[in-house]
Order: sequence, then C-alpha cells, then structure tokens
Amino acid sequence: MKNYLQISLLLLFLGIFSACNSGSATSDQQIEEIETATEVTTVYLVRHAEKDTTEASNEDPELTEAGHARAEALRALLEGQEVDALYATKYMRTGQTLYPLAQERNIEVVQYEGHDFEGLKERILQKHRGQTVVVAGHSNTLLPIIEAFGAQKPFEEIADSQYRYLFKLTVRPDNTATVEVTEFGA
Repeated sequence: MKNYLQISLLLLFLGIFSACNSGSATSDQQIEEIETATEVTTVYLVRHAEKDTTEASNEDPELTEAGHARAEALRALLEGQEVDALYATKYMRTGQTLYPLAQERNIEVVQYEGHDFEGLKERILQKHRGQTVVVAGHSNTLLPIIEAFGAQKPFEEIADSQYRYLFKLTVRPDNTATVEVTEFGA
C-alpha cells in the first residue's frame, strides 16, 4: 500500500512537471486569460466640464474657469483610485476635463469617436479588461455609452446645463454591467 501511494504521488508530480514545462508560452497565455476573465473592469464616465458659451458659433470652445475647477475636482475625487487609461473625444473641452488627471498620472489621453458607442466599448474591453478607465464625453453621448455596455441608464437625459455627474460602470467578467451615479464639483 505504501509503495502504491509513493508511485501515485510520483506519477502525479511527473504529470504536473511535464504539463508545466510543455508549451510555457501557452501556459502563460492561459494564465493571463484566466486572470483577465476573473477581473472587473471599471469605467468612469464624465461629461466635459463647463464650456465657454460666449461665442455661439464656436464648435470647439475651451473650458471656463468653473470648468477648469470642475476638472480639478474630478482629479481630486479620483485621487487614490488607480486609473489605467483616459479617453476623450476630439474636442478641447473633453481633453481639458481630463488634463489634471493626465498630468498627475502621466497618462496620455486617447482620442475616441464620440458617437461610436459600441466601438468604444469593444476597445475598452479588449485593451483594458480588468483595469480602470476614465472617459470624457458629452451630454448626448454618456447615456448611450452606458447602454452600449449593457447597463440601465439612470435617467432619460442629461441637460445641457448639467456637468456634475460622474457615472461608475462596473463591468463583470461575464460582461454584465451596472452603473452608479455620484455628483462632484461646485
């Protein structure tokens, strides 16, 4: 009986040893896929901060003083929170909203197409699964982004005068998503 147990343990050890040594690149890849498949992805969605509306014909206005203060408030709110990537549309106001975070964390702001909600979702889940991402958008794009991730939008619309919402999307490994809403800034 004792020999049988020793032989069984030896065979088990040899099997594990040979499995670990055969195709280590595949084993590393499988381990990475398993780790990624068990991690939650967090996506913070924020509307750009207050923009300068003094010139109605300007389609790409900068932030106002209040907008810069709100961008700083966003940075302060996320202080201590790991942030792996920043995404903004092509407009100055979205990039400026993320600028304090980008400076503090030394992270490049990546541009995305504002109305490609599915494309943004796929990009985030492919490149940043298991990470934390902050996306700056617009009053008419944030709720469709939430829906693209499969979460229930918390209200019907964001008024043009509302800048205070921060949406936290939690995307579980099975791609189901929930959203929480907080308010920030003055």
